[in-house]
Amino acid sequence: MKKLKKSVILSFIAVLVVFMAIGSAFLFAACKKKRDNLGSISQNLTSYNLDISLDTSSHTASVKQKVDYINPTDTVIKKLPFHIYPNFFKEGATATIVPNTRVNEAYPNGLSYAQFEISKVEVGGKACSGVYSGEHDGIFEVELPLSLMPDDRVEIAFEYNLALPNCEHRFGYGANTINLNNFYPIVCVYDQGGFNLAGYNANGDPFYSDMANYHVSLTTDKNYLVAHTGDLVEEKLSGANKTSIFTANMVRDFALVLSDKFSVVSAKAGEVNVDYFYFNDADAEASLNTAVDAINTFSELFGGYPYNNFCVVKADFIQGGMEYPNLVMIAADIENADDYKNVIVHETAHQWWYGMVGNDEYLYPWMDESITDFCCALFYDENTGYNLNRKILIESDRKNYSLFMSVYEDVLGKLDTSMRAVDKYATEPEYTYCIYVKGVLMYDSLYSLIGKKAFINALNTYFEQNKYTNAKPENLINAFSSASNTDLTNFFNSWLTGKVVIK
Repeated sequence: MKKLKKSVILSFIAVLVVFMAIGSAFLFAACKKKRDNLGSISQNLTSYNLDISLDTSSHTASVKQKVDYINPTDTVIKKLPFHIYPNFFKEGATATIVPNTRVNEAYPNGLSYAQFEISKVEVGGKACSGVYSGEHDGIFEVELPLSLMPDDRVEIAFEYNLALPNCEHRFGYGANTINLNNFYPIVCVYDQGGFNLAGYNANGDPFYSDMANYHVSLTTDKNYLVAHTGDLVEEKLSGANKTSIFTANMVRDFALVLSDKFSVVSAKAGEVNVDYFYFNDADAEASLNTAVDAINTFSELFGGYPYNNFCVVKADFIQGGMEYPNLVMIAADIENADDYKNVIVHETAHQWWYGMVGNDEYLYPWMDESITDFCCALFYDENTGYNLNRKILIESDRKNYSLFMSVYEDVLGKLDTSMRAVDKYATEPEYTYCIYVKGVLMYDSLYSLIGKKAFINALNTYFEQNKYTNAKPENLINAFSSASNTDLTNFFNSWLTGKVVIK
C-alpha cells in the first residue's frame, strides 16, 4: 500500500494542534529476463474455486466456494483455520479498520457495516462443523473429520452471503467503484510451528498468504466493467447479467474492482497486457504509460513479470493505493498528477515485493513496504523523463522525517523509531514515517554503502531464491550480505531497532 507522506504529516500536525488545545491524550525492452511458465510450476498448490453472484444495486453477494487444500506442512492437521476479514467490518466490531482521524473520509455517508453469514460447510462432500474464534470472529476453524497428513489433500466447500459496507476501502463501495477484495475465506499460513492467526489492523497491509491457484466465476450487471486478478477466459451474457470466468495460477490473493463508470485504455509491456481502468482522468494515456514503464523497468532490474495481465485501477480508496496480484488500486482523491504516477510506480513494484516474493506483512512491513518505496527511487533513476531522481527523493524524505520527528518530540516526547509490527504503532503517522520514510532512508543508506551494482545484484538474488514463497528477514539480509561480501546483520539491526540517528 502507498500512503502519501505530505498529506499525512499535515493531517498529523493538525491533530497535534487539537491535542494542545484540548489537552487530550488521544491522538523493455520489456521483460528481457526469462518469464516463468506458471502452469508447470503451480501443479501442487492449494486451489480456490469461487462462484460469485453480485447484486450491484444492493451491494450484496452470494458465493459458493471450494478449496482444494494440500497440507504443505510437516505436521498432521486436525483443524484448518481460515481468515474471515469481512467480520472486522461488521457492526459491533471494535477493531480499527481505518485510522481514527480518517473515519469521515472512509465513510462519506456515515458509518456502514458489512454482513457475512456462512450457510453451509462441507468437507469431502459431507456436512461438517466449524467454530469462529479470534478477535471479532476473524478466524473460522473447520473441523476435519479425518486428520490430514503432510502432502495429503482435502476439499472444503462453503456457501455464504455477504453485504459490502459503504466504505471507501479495500472491501466496500463508494460513489464510483465496488471493491471486492479480502472478502472470501482464505486459509491461514502455517508458519513457525503453527497457523498464523493475526487479525486486521488500520496500519499497513495486515495480510499474509500463500501462493494458490484460482478459478473464479462472477455473475453481475452486464453494464459493469471488471478489473481483476488473473486472466479473463470466458464471458457470457444472459439478459441483464454477465458471467465472467477468470483463472489465475500462482498468486497469493484474488481481487476484483467493478464500475459502470470505467473507461479502459490498454498497452503492451513486452508480453504483458496492461489495462488502465479509470474515470475522470484527463490524461489516461500518461497514467497507462507510467504503468508500462514500471513493469518494463522492474522486470529488467529484478526479474521478469510472469503473468499475462496487469490492471491499474482508479478506485474509491482513501489510503493512496493498494496492491493485489495483477491488480493495483489507485486512490481517486489524489489530485496531483505526479503523486498519482508515483503511486502507480509504487504499487507496481509491489508485484515483486509482496506479489511474487511474499513475507509476513503484519510483522515485517519493512520487507515489502520499505523496499517497494525505495524502488520508486530506482525507477526514476532509470526513467529520466519523469524529472525525478533518487537524490531528490531521498533529500525530500530526509527533510520530511526530520520535520516529523521535531514536531512529534516537541509535543508528545520521544518517539519509538523501531521498525516493528503494524499493530505496534499508536497512530498512522508513526507507522508511515517509520516504515515508509525511515525505511526508504535505510535502503538508501545501504545503496550508498554497497553501491548500485551490489544492491541490484542482491535484489536479483533475493527475488530468484524466494519468488513464489514467503521470505524471512534473514533471506533478505543474507542476499545483501552475499552481494556485498559483508555481514550486514548489524547494519539492519541498528536501523530496525531504532538505534540509528537520522539528521
